[in-house]
Amino acid sequence: MPPLSAADCISPALSRTKLILFSPFMKGRTWKLSATGYLATAGNLFLPFPLVYLIFLPAAERAGKPFAIALITACVAFTAVFLFLFVLFSRLQFPFFEVVLNREQFIAPLWRKHRGVYAAWTWIKVAVGLAIVATFALPIAAYSRRLIELFQSMSSLKAGEMPPAEFFILIYGGMFGFYAIIILLFFLGSLGYDFIVPSLALESVPLSEAFRRFGKLMRAEPGQFALYCLLKVVLGFVGYMGLTFAFELVLLFAFAIVGAIALLFGFLLHLAGVATTVLIVLAIVLGVLLYFALFGYVMIIGLGTLLTFFESYSLYFLAGRYPLLGDLLARSTPPPQAQPLPQPWNPAYYTPPPA
Repeated sequence: MPPLSAADCISPALSRTKLILFSPFMKGRTWKLSATGYLATAGNLFLPFPLVYLIFLPAAERAGKPFAIALITACVAFTAVFLFLFVLFSRLQFPFFEVVLNREQFIAPLWRKHRGVYAAWTWIKVAVGLAIVATFALPIAAYSRRLIELFQSMSSLKAGEMPPAEFFILIYGGMFGFYAIIILLFFLGSLGYDFIVPSLALESVPLSEAFRRFGKLMRAEPGQFALYCLLKVVLGFVGYMGLTFAFELVLLFAFAIVGAIALLFGFLLHLAGVATTVLIVLAIVLGVLLYFALFGYVMIIGLGTLLTFFESYSLYFLAGRYPLLGDLLARSTPPPQAQPLPQPWNPAYYTPPPA
């Protein structure tokens, strides 16, 4: 397969996404593959955020030793659970890679197939995540302490007096900085998944060799790599915005239809003597269940479609630069169907209209 530019990979990636998830659309299979991609993406980066709450340890110690012990225990326990889930999601990246590359349908055999290669990739991400948390621990502690001081100082404000400008700068600047850093870290983690996992999954090379190949690709084609990163950001933003808008429309129509039916039954139950409080509680429960049902199915398929596209996009970009990957991708891609040639007009088939 010849190397494709970052822009030329978009069209075949769209076609492959349609081929994998919607040719044909099967509600169970499509959801399963979409959920696999959704969970695999959670394995891009390990950020043990429960450890951040240890910044409140001095305050807990002042409140009493039991509070400090409880805080440490809770942070360690939640971090252990988070680590366990992350290991599972990181291992799931390899089956999802094969789903998109080889159009595999069953996850369990792929889960067992890559048992021996996921560990090094997973634990290097764990080490990087711990280093990131350690790096940002002191800035986060200083930011939190200053924010608490500002909240305490606001108690002395007079009626109608505005808080100091520093308060708004810290609130909005801190939120923007936090989200910007998280998005940047997850983007870097996704690049690692795009260019490190293929070598590990296909050849079981050492992790150092996979990173060496990644660095060689960046040095050989810095312009194409930069364009790949730019298009991934732009397409990701546009795709996520479009997906969110579509999901809101689905919610609107679903709640309108179900709400109309529920209103009719609620009116009948009210005439039957059911208390209004009971009807309100039932309506809230129904609304919550409907929302989570739609999110768990519609939104997962939408996100899975977007993530399958990006996995296909990275495969087509890498395929022409990684011969083994290119051969497997070409082998699993069905040839384009030939369009039927237009038949010449034959007067014998023409039937004049009745007089």
